[in-house]
Amino acid sequence: MIKKLALLFIGFCMIFSVRPSAAQDKDFAPTAVHRAITSESDWLNTSRALTPQDLAGRIILLDFWTFCCINCIHVIPDLQYLEHKFGDNLTVIGVHSAKFQNEKDRENIRSAMLRYGIEHPVVNDSGFQIWQQFAVRSWPTLILIGADGKIAQMYSGEGHRADLERDIEHLIEQYNGKLQTSALPLALEKSKQPATTLQFPGKVTYAEKFGGGDDRLIIGDSGHNRILVTDFDGWIDHTIGGTAAGDKDGSFRAARFSSPQGVLFDETNQILYVADTGNHKLKAVNFKNSTVRTLAGTGKRGGYNIKPASPAAQTALASPWDLAFYPDKNHIAIANAGSHQLLSYDIAKQTVSILAGNGRESIDDGKYPQNSLSQPSGLSVLNGKLYFVDSETSSLRVLENGSVKTLIGTGLFDFGFKDGPQGTGLLQHSLGLQADADGVYIADSYNHSIRFYDFKTQALSTILGDGNRGVLNEPNAVIKIGNRLLIADTNNSRVAWFDSGTNSLAALDVMPRAKPAEFVENATAPNVHSMDLILPAGKKVPVEINLETGWKINHEAPSYLALFRGNGGKFDLVQEWNLAQLKKGGIDLPVLENRGVYRLQGTLYYCQDKEGSICLIKSFDAHIDATNNYVPPEPSNPSKNQGPFQQDKVILDLR
Repeated sequence: MIKKLALLFIGFCMIFSVRPSAAQDKDFAPTAVHRAITSESDWLNTSRALTPQDLAGRIILLDFWTFCCINCIHVIPDLQYLEHKFGDNLTVIGVHSAKFQNEKDRENIRSAMLRYGIEHPVVNDSGFQIWQQFAVRSWPTLILIGADGKIAQMYSGEGHRADLERDIEHLIEQYNGKLQTSALPLALEKSKQPATTLQFPGKVTYAEKFGGGDDRLIIGDSGHNRILVTDFDGWIDHTIGGTAAGDKDGSFRAARFSSPQGVLFDETNQILYVADTGNHKLKAVNFKNSTVRTLAGTGKRGGYNIKPASPAAQTALASPWDLAFYPDKNHIAIANAGSHQLLSYDIAKQTVSILAGNGRESIDDGKYPQNSLSQPSGLSVLNGKLYFVDSETSSLRVLENGSVKTLIGTGLFDFGFKDGPQGTGLLQHSLGLQADADGVYIADSYNHSIRFYDFKTQALSTILGDGNRGVLNEPNAVIKIGNRLLIADTNNSRVAWFDSGTNSLAALDVMPRAKPAEFVENATAPNVHSMDLILPAGKKVPVEINLETGWKINHEAPSYLALFRGNGGKFDLVQEWNLAQLKKGGIDLPVLENRGVYRLQGTLYYCQDKEGSICLIKSFDAHIDATNNYVPPEPSNPSKNQGPFQQDKVILDLR
């Protein structure tokens, strides 16, 4: 949400001093700026609240953001670039000043930080206390602070990487070795996050007659930067892309995405279209030759001034969030959230044009260029009409014959949780929808609910959820398949089926299919825990699987362990254990040979022993040396053990 700052830079002088022209020789002491930054005590990615003393003597870049804001999201890669380049010479601090009520919640901020890979300290400025002290007027705003605790520069909106880089380099030169670079008390939120098969899934769709056979589900596993194709029971048939973010065409294994969202399947040609949101691209997944290629976008953030029929490969997109065939199967409508526009991709001509949205963030109806949108994030077509949700105006809108009409929603700051017709009914940052014969199902993300807009009554009602995080947690998508709804329950890192007839919600247990074990030199399995062990040769060694009380090995997932023995630079399979053996809680390794080198690898899926619980994942890669000179520990006094060998069993800890 780019806005001009209403306050001139000189206004900062009324609150804080600006930096002097030369560095001071004396040690830096905390200033009013440092006290303002630390005036709130709710911090994330740290082990404790930061203090003015922690910040004195550092070059600091403050990022005022709110996680709904697409422009704030666009700034994150710039911050990561600067953090990597300048290392300890730069301290980035996020100040989260929430627009929506839902964004004030610490746990929701934490989820957003995990989604977007934020690893610097963030303070929850839920009451706008820090915001007001710095006289901030818009999201995002960046403020650069010198080591003397005085403001050096401020930047409004996105797109300032080059200016920031230059200004930070100047400050580093100015203070020339006098900076405070000691480590801050970091405690990253990601280290507290258990691994799950899905991570913050974005959009979902289903493929009729996939490969000429049965229907399949397609999931944008956004947090893992990949696309999954599963059957209706959740078994994974295809994985496209890898868990690490990237931007690469090629085979399914080689291809890379960055936070992919919208997925759209063409059953005739067996092609899946993907909104590769983080890379600002539209890509095509061809299931006939198992390849991925880019159709539109340059990899740089663009939008706004797109001429009619612009060559797609040379046209920059801006965080494309969803896709739909419109007005026919020869054109793809793109929710270009980052430029507040709807675009059209002509499949045959390979061109891009603007469908709606003049680029101004607002809620104006009518024809282009008079109409304005606000971060469109979900699309659905019914009877020649393109329904969409504008997340920043919390609105449901429709495009028909080139004209936009608003069905629910009134403005950028009009949101809430209320049923009723236009002017009464309220949404809060809705992100997904499905138009059906009787109305529109809406993933009302920040209300943690599924809503329904009835075509006859023209009113909004609630199907699932009560406005609070719990049953659902920021759902991003909803589609209807038969008599059930499939929901991307994003912050719960799951996809779930909702049956309105029984009023029941059940997680789709997404799991890879079992396959023969194969040795991996550099383990890339999810949530890998590596161990170095010295075990006794000539005897069986027990392997214990430790679980919390009330937890179990998932009885359907393909958990496995495999033991490999080193043999002339390669590792050969010795023995493999499957789910039936592992769910008993332990196994015995076979007798190991003296001086043998082994690797014990595998993945375990485990969950709470109750219906609907989310399955967690932990993988293991143990490097084992076997020896006859094994000396077990003395149980009564392990410290008296004279030998270096402490293991008489292997413990795989899932607690």
